[in-house]
Amino acid sequence: MANEKPLSNAVGFASEYIVPGGSNLIKGDIKEGVFHVGLGLVAKAFFGLPGLLLVSANSLSKATTGRYIHEHLNDE
Repeated sequence: MANEKPLSNAVGFASEYIVPGGSNLIKGDIKEGVFHVGLGLVAKAFFGLPGLLLVSANSLSKATTGRYIHEHLNDE
């Protein structure tokens, strides 16, 4: 179905609001999801909301494209 990918991305985005790493957990990548959950908790403790948002964005990027944010920034 052509509309499956946007719906999947929307669910992944919403899950990141609940728990960092949620999009990876929904995708089925448990290792990556648990990594981002732990990293999100540490980032929130040290950097507050901005740290948590960066970890969630990184998790969503990894779940949807297979690449981390820093890999997208290094593209030329």
